Amino acid sequence: MQLRKTTIGLSLLATLALLFGGWYLYQKLEVEEPLRAEIGQLQSATLNGMEIGRDKIEIDLNVTQPELFPQEYRELMRNTAKVVGDLPVEIRVSNQSEMMNEIWQSGQFVFKEALDLHQYSRIPQMVDAWKADHELDEASALMDDANIYIYMKKGTEDFYAIVPRSQEKEVTANA
Repeated sequence: MQLRKTTIGLSLLATLALLFGGWYLYQKLEVEEPLRAEIGQLQSATLNGMEIGRDKIEIDLNVTQPELFPQEYRELMRNTAKVVGDLPVEIRVSNQSEMMNEIWQSGQFVFKEALDLHQYSRIPQMVDAWKADHELDEASALMDDANIYIYMKKGTEDFYAIVPRSQEKEVTANA
């Protein structure tokens, strides 16, 4: 009887080790390493951290070249979808200095109004006004079919935001 309990216990232990070890290896070799390689090719951002969970993947980036980032962001989203399949990927940007975040928060009412009314041409004017009012070194607003990218910088402090555009009731050209 003692031999059977030991055999069953060892079999259970080996099965669990194989199961969880296999999951860990899959996660490491088939998900994390390809994502790290893809992010390593970015010229406009660096990786701060990555968290791979069972229900989503979180990637934390630091934007270094704001003008180039929107194009690389779209490519990164497309390529990560190929690697992870249906698993949601959340990309966060860590360029969020407290001083710049206060400027961003103070302009949220007008920004959200332009966003909700689909008056996107007002956004660069708002960003230029923020630049003049707060004596920023740099301020820009870029847009693609899915997002609006806002960048502000003053000295060593910077701020980068990716704001999703609303696709509801929006007129788009069929290309």
